[in-house]
Amino acid sequence: MNVSEMIPAATEAADFLRSLSHPQRLLVLCALGQEEKSVAELRDELGIGQVPMSQQLMRLRADGLVESRRQGTTVFYRITRPEVLTVVDALHAAFCNGKR
Repeated sequence: MNVSEMIPAATEAADFLRSLSHPQRLLVLCALGQEEKSVAELRDELGIGQVPMSQQLMRLRADGLVESRRQGTTVFYRITRPEVLTVVDALHAAFCNGKR
């Protein structure tokens, strides 16, 4: 790995990792994966209350990792950046497949 190639991207990478650094945000991104899901689906799947879910989705949206669309009264979210899936997949392989 050529570290000098990372210098211009280090700040962006650190900001990206900060976006992922909260357990609830990470779980939301894992739950979304390649799918679009409603807030209610995410809450049910993850067991996260309305207020914390709203806070985490707001942060992920502000950081540009997810986007939302409204259909009637239902709000759906999906991942917008492909690198999110790459990192989530790597974290899953490292921490969720019994490799620890």
